Amino acid sequence: MRVVKGVYDDDDQFMMLATLTMDKPEMGMIFYLGVISGLRISDLLALRVRDVGDAFRVVESKTKKIKLVQLPPEGWLFLQAYIDWRCLRPDDLLFPTTRQTVHKYFKKAAEDLGLDGIGPHSMRKIYAWNVFRVSGCLNTTRKALNHKYASTTVLYLIGGFVWALKRAFGGKPINEVVMPCYSAQNTTA
Repeated sequence: MRVVKGVYDDDDQFMMLATLTMDKPEMGMIFYLGVISGLRISDLLALRVRDVGDAFRVVESKTKKIKLVQLPPEGWLFLQAYIDWRCLRPDDLLFPTTRQTVHKYFKKAAEDLGLDGIGPHSMRKIYAWNVFRVSGCLNTTRKALNHKYASTTVLYLIGGFVWALKRAFGGKPINEVVMPCYSAQNTTA
């Protein structure tokens, strides 16, 4: 099983959005909506134009739980511009594409930016990290993702914690920062 990573740096998130939008605007909109809503790719691809607004509810296909999505004003304007640009009608799918196509575009954009391990599920990890950074609360993040257990949410956040530690320590190995007096030559068997 391949581990899907998140994109934790704000600049990298923006560049991922810009790259996807330039490659194919539909992919940029999928990424944006996924990152700000935390919806799974299967739920995003099932949305019809009539289903969305500045606030809307989605019954998650995996869990059957209700997810309330509140778009920021600029997010709703971005989505409306996309709908108008595509000339979509109320019964049309918002994103008439497949999960495999989304994965292909995400992978290419990530490679272009020097990122690896990025796929459609990365949007939920990015969403989780952004909720946690704002709230500082594991339980708030768990609820935002509709997770039953905090341990599941921690798995989504661990990549962000590692990224933050590496950034805080300038990329040095943790053992050099935390315990610099202990090195391979100072240890005895």
